[in-house]
Amino acid sequence: MEEKSAIRNSLKKLLPEKPEDLLSIISENTVIENSVLSLIDEAVQNLYHGNDTKALDLCEPLLDKVWEELNTGYWKDVPMCWRQVYSLVSVIKALSESALLSDSSRNIDHMTILKTCDMGLLMGAPILNNILARMSREFQEAFGILGKWKREKTDEDSLDFTQEKKQKCEDPKTTNDSSERKDETASDFISLPPPIKTQKTREVPRCSCPSVEMFQAMFHDPRHPVIITDAIGYWPALTTRKWSIDYLRSVAGCRTVPVEIGARYTEDSWTQKLITINELIDIYMKNANSETKAYLAQHQLFDQVWELRDDISVPVYCCLGDDEDVDINAWFGPAGTISPLHQDPKHNFLCQVMGEKHVRLYSDEHTDSMYPHQSHLLHNTSQIDLDHPDLDQFPKFSNLPCLECTLRPGDMLYIPPYHWHYVKSLSVSFSVSFWWQ
Repeated sequence: MEEKSAIRNSLKKLLPEKPEDLLSIISENTVIENSVLSLIDEAVQNLYHGNDTKALDLCEPLLDKVWEELNTGYWKDVPMCWRQVYSLVSVIKALSESALLSDSSRNIDHMTILKTCDMGLLMGAPILNNILARMSREFQEAFGILGKWKREKTDEDSLDFTQEKKQKCEDPKTTNDSSERKDETASDFISLPPPIKTQKTREVPRCSCPSVEMFQAMFHDPRHPVIITDAIGYWPALTTRKWSIDYLRSVAGCRTVPVEIGARYTEDSWTQKLITINELIDIYMKNANSETKAYLAQHQLFDQVWELRDDISVPVYCCLGDDEDVDINAWFGPAGTISPLHQDPKHNFLCQVMGEKHVRLYSDEHTDSMYPHQSHLLHNTSQIDLDHPDLDQFPKFSNLPCLECTLRPGDMLYIPPYHWHYVKSLSVSFSVSFWWQ
């Protein structure tokens, strides 16, 4: 336990020197009741003075209170100070738990501590230079659960080969009609959405690592989808630390994440729950024919698990955006998971790292013929089920032109803003999306 105590003491050095400085990270604390602020102060004081048992006992009622505040009304309307409090109390709780690992009456193990960190990352707000993510990494290394892959950066990790590739593009106007194509690598038990005979369907064009200027002129400005090849092949996720089920287990298997339960989010039975990545793999991926699907979808996993963030890079083309911030999301799940036909307001690079996905796209010029849901929550989603299209109910959809493709590891699909797209996993799949504007 001396090693665990050492890591705890090392992490405590990341905290401000004085307890009052730690409390000052909470903004707009006038909306927080004095009784709650008093409990937070007491927990902080106990942490700084080494009274870990008392500090831990104060954390549970505090987290219960903050949980109620976070789940009252709409998430976007919750004052930021409550999320900051959740993160702050999670830091106190994780550090106190690490000090009490040897206390058999507490029933604390490494999974308990990592879940505390993950809950703070999921429900809270980044504080102290994202201390919870740093703590998670340190705890995993201290507990010896990062596996055999070393997390040392190599010179190759920082190389950018994008300007060294040949610039070769297929003309979007001359690509073959996909009705003449047979996808030989699609999973035997995963069916593609049926072709609609009255629609003109073409393959998404492919372009081998164009320059930024070429991408802007040919695809970005005219809003044309394209699969860019040879642009992300240098990622460690595809080379030196190639992502696989075993690798993901080793690096992030014990981390708690939110998953969607159900094949698609438009289903009435669709729900969400928190499970570990190991549980996602064991329960929903080992049995490929499982009727129940689970999907780690649109989750900022890389802010939570820095080991995986080290394995990818933001595409150079994102420099065309007006904002330096790029939203990076993870999509990990079994064969058969579906993102229904929908649109997003930002530019999107969908990068395939593991497995294969089928994608069908429709231009935003045809939005009036896409029959969006009328509800506010689903206003960006079409009512049309591409796996069972009802053309009698949605007649304007019948004659729309579309593009489609199969994404394979190393492919990067550019989806312009507001382009309608449907995505279906043909195998166990991991994709990374970069949203920018």
